[in-house]
Amino acid sequence: MITGNEFSVVLRGYDRVEVDALIGRAGKAIQSDDTALRAAAREELLTARLNVRMRGYDRSQVDGVLRRYAEQLERPQGA
Repeated sequence: MITGNEFSVVLRGYDRVEVDALIGRAGKAIQSDDTALRAAAREELLTARLNVRMRGYDRSQVDGVLRRYAEQLERPQGA
């Protein structure tokens, strides 16, 4: 599971608090068998509009992780 500490901090990147919260919710959903929770988390990942801030997380790194997590949530837990 990715944590915010694994993203590079850049001059203008995604808001770190928002990303950490989103990644945390996605991580819980990935570990869950609840199909409704997984579907809701996947939708949130696919539609997330994160704010850009000074000294935020690298946007391309975050976008890549969000895509991978959305793909994981598409499959049944453990698949």
